[in-house]
Amino acid sequence: MQATVTLVLALVSFAAATPQATSIPFPEELLKSEQRRPVKEVVEDFTLHRQMSGLRLLGSEAVLGYLVMHPEFTASLAQAAGVLRYTVRREGPAEVWADDHKGLSGRIELLQATQGQLVYYAQGTYKKGFIRIPGRVAVVARYAERREGDSFYVENTVSAYVRVDSPLLDPLARFFRPVVERIMNRKVAFFFRKANELMTKLTQDPDAVLQKLPPDAWRKEIAELRILLNTAHPDIGHRRQERTRLSQSSP
Repeated sequence: MQATVTLVLALVSFAAATPQATSIPFPEELLKSEQRRPVKEVVEDFTLHRQMSGLRLLGSEAVLGYLVMHPEFTASLAQAAGVLRYTVRREGPAEVWADDHKGLSGRIELLQATQGQLVYYAQGTYKKGFIRIPGRVAVVARYAERREGDSFYVENTVSAYVRVDSPLLDPLARFFRPVVERIMNRKVAFFFRKANELMTKLTQDPDAVLQKLPPDAWRKEIAELRILLNTAHPDIGHRRQERTRLSQSSP
């Protein structure tokens, strides 16, 4: 989720996209214990399962990874940058409660983080007017850093299992699914756009964003993020200088 919450909500929403041919499997080891029964129910008895690839976020993998692992800091960062306002509250070492202030709220838990892959489980409710849709989502997000000219970007592939948790809606799941898909499509258009907007601002002019944060509140996080941003940017500058030098020396 940009941030854990923003990215997760965005990536979860991408579950409504057209499925891809090569499916990302859900890690079986996360379904074996009794504690993970709610996750297993979603993966094995879903209302929707979708996968989407080619999802790009401008910036480096290191910066994106830092934002994902520091959701409260990222929420403040997104608000300071004028990108997005949402609420995050830490509820455990790998668990947060989040509210996007646009109808979607719930608990998000990071189940597993390995090199190039994140696994999430979320439970919450979508509210819009008289509509109330409770549900759960299990997400596997694979990512890798790429380069295109002078730019870094992170390419994501997401597989999401969505289960609507309503006794009244279960018998109508086949007819209700298009409604869920439309809601998700609207959410993805908003959240993924905002996630990329924040990453773009941090990549192109990080000082303009970081100086808006209260330093006393996020001193450690600001310093750590600056290091990651500076690590990526000098490489781009070095390659630009090298191409200029070669161009000037060419006959």
